[in-house]
Amino acid sequence: MKSASVLAIRSALGRYSLLLGIAAVASLALAGLTSVLAPGLGRAVTGLVVIAATLFALYVIGAFTEVRAGVMARQTRYGANAIVMALAFLGILGVLNALAAQTHLRTDVTAGGQYTLSRQTIAVLKDLSQPVKVTGFFNKEPTAQAGQEEAGNRLTEYRFQTGNLSFEFIDPDEKPGIARQYEIKDYGALVFEAGSRRKQVFGLSEQDFTGAILNVTGKEQKKIYFVEGHGERAIDAADSQSFSHVRDGLIADNYQVQSINLSTVAALPSDVSVLVVAGPKRPFLEPEIQLVDRYLEGGGKALVLVDPNPSPELRRLLLKWGVEVRDGLVVDTQSYVNPDLSVPLARGGQYTFGQVTKDLQASFFPGAAGLTPNVPEDDRDHVAVTPLATTTDRSFLETDPQKIDFTPNVDLVGPFLLGLTVEANKPVGQRPVKPAPPQPGQPLPANQPEQNPTRLVVFADSDFATNNFFYSLSNGDLLLNSVNWLTAQEALISIRPKPPEFRRLDITRRTFDFILYSSAALWPLAVLLAGGIVWWRRR
Repeated sequence: MKSASVLAIRSALGRYSLLLGIAAVASLALAGLTSVLAPGLGRAVTGLVVIAATLFALYVIGAFTEVRAGVMARQTRYGANAIVMALAFLGILGVLNALAAQTHLRTDVTAGGQYTLSRQTIAVLKDLSQPVKVTGFFNKEPTAQAGQEEAGNRLTEYRFQTGNLSFEFIDPDEKPGIARQYEIKDYGALVFEAGSRRKQVFGLSEQDFTGAILNVTGKEQKKIYFVEGHGERAIDAADSQSFSHVRDGLIADNYQVQSINLSTVAALPSDVSVLVVAGPKRPFLEPEIQLVDRYLEGGGKALVLVDPNPSPELRRLLLKWGVEVRDGLVVDTQSYVNPDLSVPLARGGQYTFGQVTKDLQASFFPGAAGLTPNVPEDDRDHVAVTPLATTTDRSFLETDPQKIDFTPNVDLVGPFLLGLTVEANKPVGQRPVKPAPPQPGQPLPANQPEQNPTRLVVFADSDFATNNFFYSLSNGDLLLNSVNWLTAQEALISIRPKPPEFRRLDITRRTFDFILYSSAALWPLAVLLAGGIVWWRRR
């Protein structure tokens, strides 16, 4: 009786087995489409999958004989083996993808490392101790969507380095209230915020993003003052001989940058973090040099870039801190930028102060003066001159600008310093005053506050940091790292991101025709020929 009822059910389902199978496939397909097009309808997807499974089970019951015969057939077994192997392969791929999603492994094959975060950015993100939220405002226009995709890709790379960064994108047309809240006036704006601080940027480069993070998380922005009025490199001009790239790099490192004319002030501002003297061409007035002198004696920080044969008062100022500027032009016959011997190149072992020059590739100095330390033995306990970059021992100082040729017993032989640091408690010749020892029976003196030492960085050339050469090799990084050392912000010392390079392929018409015809005809013909050979051998 029980067997008859089962047969009856099978017979009834058998008449509709084909429809049941089609319905099962349709339900499964509909579940897949729903999950893709409407990911929020999770319950509906689950219900469709349950319905598909039920219909498939009814199909198997109704067409049990045919299914059993098909399963037992030889071709089915072979097909089942193939399906199992395919499913196993897909399973392995799924596991590998899951592991890859949790592990940040990237390979950047671009020549300039366009998609690799700089060491400085990674250091900033690793040191991020407070949450930073990024909100991007892009509409549905194709160009805006392309910008949103680029911003999303870069911010995803940032998020792999820290758990304190989050981001979202908002269409200001759909949510104008939020756009008004953030004071958004143009599409493509990104707002970085940490606590109560906000920074709005429109650029999509790594410099823009890292600079914005430093801005909203920094406790204070140190001020860098560039001296003007003596033909120094201008920070507001965009020509090749100016320092606008230096200014932009300092701003990206979270500094405030402005110019100062020493002839118009009675004293330097109290908020000077670093005073920059960048290649003056005219002499300083005596009151101006006295301003700089008093600033340094009070524990000031200065970056000085001299060119060959600077003015006497600038020489005296540097000599007071143990730096002597020699007459002449540095020529290095071993390490130089080909073909100009008067453009010395520093690299590898020629970098000698790892705190500033670590990880740098190379730097060159077009038309450099020769610097040498000049600190008497009695002053070396409170004046320390440390080389940054040096020439080789096959360098010399050419005193005749009309020729580049070594003259024995006339030209001074190197090596010379192309850059150096000075750290001192007092100038040369002025020993620090030590407190008198306590008399017997008197209490020990209270702990005195640590003295703020004077710091200088001196370079033998100002051309190397101009707009023309700032992004060449490690020139810009060397200068910016030096400023960070002067302000005791060693955490920012690193290799910075370079702007994207325009890489152009120049080919002749003949080469273009070869590429065109070989790709359009040669490879297809090669495939057809290989197929013909295989067919001929198997026929």
